Amino acid sequence: MAMAMRRPHLRLLLPLVLLAACLALASGTPWTRLKNRFRKHHVDFPQSPADFPDNYCEMMMLKRGIYGTFINTFIHAPMRSIQRVCSVGGIHISTGLRKSIFHFTVTTCRYDLQIDSYVEENYSRHIVIGCWNRLPVLYVE
Repeated sequence: MAMAMRRPHLRLLLPLVLLAACLALASGTPWTRLKNRFRKHHVDFPQSPADFPDNYCEMMMLKRGIYGTFINTFIHAPMRSIQRVCSVGGIHISTGLRKSIFHFTVTTCRYDLQIDSYVEENYSRHIVIGCWNRLPVLYVE
């Protein structure tokens, strides 16, 4: 007698497929959220034009939903360039932190209590960022 080929039991296969899908999705979530938060808080490329002179910080902090933050820096470079700091474009300085090899154009917004407004400072400097899974997730002021 010839043996009939047996099909895999779907009752056993389906839970394994679902488990694998859940693990794959869950493993990417923290990096995605942190990378998106980093982008929202610190990346502005190309630099957004301000409605009025000296109004860039007020506009950006409101637009990004982070008004009230005492200090925040926006990096005016493509995300790909910033990501390189987490690999070949940066130097390891401590656990998870890397300093860029090249200068980046940045705008630092500091809240001044005396004038009840943000003060803008523009620089070209090295940046220090925290990296996780070769993605920028933290800007070190």
